[in-house]
Amino acid sequence: MPVNAAQFSQKDLALRRRAATISIAVGVSLLLIKFGAYWLTGSTAVLSDALESIINVVASGFAFLSIIISARPPDKSHPYGHGKIEFFSAGFEGALIVVAAFAIIWTAVPALFNPPELPRLDFALLLLVVGGIVNWLLGVYLIRSGKKANSATLIADGKHVQTDAFTSAGVIIGLLLVKLTGWHWLDPVVAILVALNILRSGYHLLEEAVGGLMDKADPEFLTSVANALQQIRRPEWIAPHHLRSWRSGAVRYIDFHLVMPRYWQLSQLHQTHKDIETQLLTALDTPGQVVIHFDPCADQYCTLCMIADCPLRTAPFQKKLAWTEPLLVAGPLWPSPPAEEPDA
Repeated sequence: MPVNAAQFSQKDLALRRRAATISIAVGVSLLLIKFGAYWLTGSTAVLSDALESIINVVASGFAFLSIIISARPPDKSHPYGHGKIEFFSAGFEGALIVVAAFAIIWTAVPALFNPPELPRLDFALLLLVVGGIVNWLLGVYLIRSGKKANSATLIADGKHVQTDAFTSAGVIIGLLLVKLTGWHWLDPVVAILVALNILRSGYHLLEEAVGGLMDKADPEFLTSVANALQQIRRPEWIAPHHLRSWRSGAVRYIDFHLVMPRYWQLSQLHQTHKDIETQLLTALDTPGQVVIHFDPCADQYCTLCMIADCPLRTAPFQKKLAWTEPLLVAGPLWPSPPAEEPDA
């Protein structure tokens, strides 16, 4: 039996909700701090940092909603569950970051020709340093929580928050240079550099979200599947191939073909399917479902077959193939024999 995805979601839902709630609370606090620093200085660079914090709060709220929706069990209208909403959330967050980047550039370009005065920099810098440290620690917490709960939403939110921390660091360095040199035109320049940096971050988030929605191959996970199959393999499992996988939230769906002895009964194949599914998902430590298409062996497979007393063997066993990711993702080594016509 596959691991119950609904039970798994309930197990980690408290962690996801707690992380998302903390993200919203900290985000609102930092937003107030940064707008306070902007009110003190009138800095375009500080304004760019504050604008990104608005995106953080909005994105965290959407992330919280998506976490609740993704935990719902499958139903008639969504038989594979609601986990894909997490990729929509990551994409939404990436799009907001891109919008914020262009808004910052729009605000900063006019300031290049009319640099603002920057009073009370000392206290504003102190506020930004505190905010940057808190943001970085929040990002580390969200990414760790997301990996533990297998949540794309929390991981995306954590990466965004860490990007915001880098943004704050850039703003702090820029304001320090302004304070030391008196070159106020550096302020909008720093704002534009910040915008370009977060634009790159937003693009990567959009790329990851589109990849998840389009079921882009995950070679790292497929390698884990290949290693797990290698660990649990039995002599009767002759040659897997056409390995594929896709993801819906925390749930993994895996399917592949497996060459089996052609004299086996349907009941044996059914039990083999159950055994592989249970052992594979346990080894991967993930909720999911495994679908296997069984192929009957051909004579060419005898040299790879490790069954000692096979009644149909036509050639001696020669070598044991290592089940690596490239081998399992590829097609069959040899075609299966044609199906026998039933007796009239």
